[in-house]
Amino acid sequence: MFFEVLIQVIGFTAIAFNLIAVQFNTHGKIIAFKTIGSSLFCLQYLLLGAYTGMVMDLIGSIRNIVFAQTVKKGKPTKNYIIFFSILTLVLGVLSIILTWDVSSIKWTDSVRLATVIMIIVSIISIIAKLLTTVAYGIKNPHLIRIINLFSCSLWVVYNFIVFSLAGVINEIMSITSIIIAEIRFRKPKAKTEELIEENTTNEVVE
Repeated sequence: MFFEVLIQVIGFTAIAFNLIAVQFNTHGKIIAFKTIGSSLFCLQYLLLGAYTGMVMDLIGSIRNIVFAQTVKKGKPTKNYIIFFSILTLVLGVLSIILTWDVSSIKWTDSVRLATVIMIIVSIISIIAKLLTTVAYGIKNPHLIRIINLFSCSLWVVYNFIVFSLAGVINEIMSITSIIIAEIRFRKPKAKTEELIEENTTNEVVE
């Protein structure tokens, strides 16, 4: 019982780090907290025996560290984005082939329709992972949040189709956190632009 509770605590702690991450407005802090969240999810997947999820999040953690160091040094991340995108795509396809169970699709008793749903759901998850790979290779915090917004939206669809209530709640919380962060950081920007406009107007009048 304690072990099962511990596993869930690790998962919720990981969610907390992911939610806090988007509340920062610097690339380094966003990546740092996201990496901690991914690492904790790796541990949770390992304890649950969900090895495919563990590998995907392990790659995500390594990817985040590489991107953070690359951006910190002022170097381009294009080659790393391409590399990790290909790696994600290959592992995603392998996951479809090796881990998917058609019988897990509860929408229908038809094997053919279940297979189509399986492929669509898998493609959604791959695209969502590719989006975050692109996002964390960008230095601009605003773009990181916006791309993550699209990624989270895809994960909501994915988790809904596979009947993962916890997954849906997690992504909805992430979307809410991103929206809050965008509102927080846009207000000072709007005020600054307003002051600049006022100063410009005063100069013209004078």
